[in-house]
Amino acid sequence: MKQAYVIGFDRKNKKWVTDGSQGPAVQTPPLDGALLIDEAAILAAAEDFGHLRFGRPIAVLEPGSNEDIVKMVNFAREQGIRIGARGEGSSVYGQSQVEGGIVVRMRAFIKPPIFGADWVEVSPGMTWSEVLAATLEHGLRPPVLTHNVELSVGGTLSVGGMDGGSYRHGAQVDNVLELQVVTGEGQLETCSPTHLPELFDAVLAGLGQCAIILRARLRLIPAGTHARVFELLYLDLPTMLADERLLVEDGRIDRISGYVFPSASGRWSYYIQADLNFSPPAVPDKDILPTGLHHLQGFERVYTQSYFDFVANNPRQAALKASGRIKLPHPWLDVFVPDSAADKYLAETFGTLTPADIGVDFPISFFFIKTAVCTRPMLRLPDEESACLFNLMTTITNPESTERMVEQNRRFFDRARQVGGKHLPVSAMTMTRQDWQEHFHPYWEQFVRAKHRFDPDNILTPGPGVF
Repeated sequence: MKQAYVIGFDRKNKKWVTDGSQGPAVQTPPLDGALLIDEAAILAAAEDFGHLRFGRPIAVLEPGSNEDIVKMVNFAREQGIRIGARGEGSSVYGQSQVEGGIVVRMRAFIKPPIFGADWVEVSPGMTWSEVLAATLEHGLRPPVLTHNVELSVGGTLSVGGMDGGSYRHGAQVDNVLELQVVTGEGQLETCSPTHLPELFDAVLAGLGQCAIILRARLRLIPAGTHARVFELLYLDLPTMLADERLLVEDGRIDRISGYVFPSASGRWSYYIQADLNFSPPAVPDKDILPTGLHHLQGFERVYTQSYFDFVANNPRQAALKASGRIKLPHPWLDVFVPDSAADKYLAETFGTLTPADIGVDFPISFFFIKTAVCTRPMLRLPDEESACLFNLMTTITNPESTERMVEQNRRFFDRARQVGGKHLPVSAMTMTRQDWQEHFHPYWEQFVRAKHRFDPDNILTPGPGVF
């Protein structure tokens, strides 16, 4: 049912009014888009990629303009209704759900990108693959993507956004120049490191707690047309981790990621994928790799692909959709571990896991980050020069295993925290108020002040459970 049929909201009974015979109601604001209250729209917004939590909203806003979002945030505040943005719905534990509130479907309203000499302004509902396709036409690219570029810009900027190039360029939030947002007070604001910096800091990696992003100005760097890809095979995890560190210290490769696959034999397979962005005819060869690597000689794979195809084509994600396994539970976990503790932590973790725990859809991945290049305060990292991001991507085929895996995530997180680790807050795991205070330390009080200033009625983005 669309906006034409919604004439008001019955605050007492928390329901929409569609004709005058249903009793007194507060009139809803006129919209350029639509306010959906039909069952199909509600159910679609009540789930996410994780299929672990179900949070039924009372309406879905498909905005036809930024003004629609501003109007509905103001309306939600006046009526005491929660509201939050949703991009691709790729969260795994209800982070993008708004139970009993309004979900703003950001994909419904996307403006064309606006380019400067070395930046682009984009709508938050765009996916990173769409951003990349647009910027490559100008010979430019974002310095940092995500390994799945079908995530939305607003979604990853609310968390951090990283890939194997973050050791050079930081997170995606470190490459944002300016934001246009609507705060929880319903105020339309533009913020940057020099204008309303408190708001800027609270929005980037701030889990949607202080504002909804309407526009993001992103830094760009020159882009080549192709990717030169090196895949290096290993017999064991310690050797692979040592070579990852060597590649990071060498610094010539654009993106460096380690992967562990469960093999058909029930054992683990280890490899590094390193890629370099370039334009022919200057094709990098194997000499670009530093000497002293310890991969299995003769088993490496080196190939060239168009840069967009290499980054954007995700055969595992496509296979997940084709098989229908995308509808299964995905209790994923992401934690940062200090480099000094990474080898021991990962060895203990792999001593607990079995290939059957992971499934066949995705590998376990990890990459190293230089923490000094990550400057946004709400993106919390270990207090060391280098950290390892450990990403456990599980598909559950047996529903009885779901609770066990969520509990296991908590144990892995607690173990990481004991050695100085931090949580990338996208995981299938319950966080308490004390957990959040520890997570955002020493910026917790700063975050609380920003919340009180920009969302004083606590209406924004309840899914993560921060406040």
